[in-house]
Amino acid sequence: MRHGILHGCLNLWRISKYRLNSEEDYRAFQAFQAQKLVTYLQRHGVTIQSRILLDLGSGAGGYSQEFSRGGASVISVDLLQPSLPATPPVKQIQASALNIPFRDCSIEIVFCASLIEHVPKPGILLSEIERILKPGGFIYLSFPPFYSPMGGHEYAPYHYLGERLAMRLVSRGRRLPKWARQLYNVSEDTRSFSEMYAGWGLYKMTIKRFRSLVAKTRLLYKDISTRYLPISFVRWPLLGEVLTWHAQFILAKSPSDKDVSYS
Repeated sequence: MRHGILHGCLNLWRISKYRLNSEEDYRAFQAFQAQKLVTYLQRHGVTIQSRILLDLGSGAGGYSQEFSRGGASVISVDLLQPSLPATPPVKQIQASALNIPFRDCSIEIVFCASLIEHVPKPGILLSEIERILKPGGFIYLSFPPFYSPMGGHEYAPYHYLGERLAMRLVSRGRRLPKWARQLYNVSEDTRSFSEMYAGWGLYKMTIKRFRSLVAKTRLLYKDISTRYLPISFVRWPLLGEVLTWHAQFILAKSPSDKDVSYS
């Protein structure tokens, strides 16, 4: 068991070294992670085969492609669609995650990785996910807590020094490779984390804040853990915010929500 986990982490590390070389490499990086996440979801009783799955904030589209290969009926939604077209039958839609263009109770599984820290109103994001999810459906949501080593994204580890200093220390050219700057319309005049990209930025999402937002919904926890690692610090107050490189959650919508109106 431990050998398998170590081997998987080493493979992830190897492929991650090349993820920023091109959009194709980043898509491959996402696809590799998707394979591991399908196994993780299955361990917790969530199967994607023959399910309607929404990849929310799909980015380069690697997760979507892999979930489709696993038998899911996949719809990918992002503010900006990748330049690499999706292979059918994945359906690509350009839209905001804060105003998802789907009917109430129409999606069986929502996959939302590394998105919630990029939206200014995360509570609306969760509300929208809850609205479109079918009763008994599941959400996979993950993000790097802001105070973790990866929480500053392109500005890590300088985000610990504060926004202004971090932006001075990290040059524009270092933040993202050229292909990503072009794809995501990165502004050359960025003055804050919240202005990093066209239409979205980087905001302080912590485990504590996320759990307080979930408490305002009727979503139920099915799992709380650290992505890919057997040892998890997610539930540890304060220390968990620093030691958890990527927090992941499986949430479920209660089957008894059949009569709830979201209008």
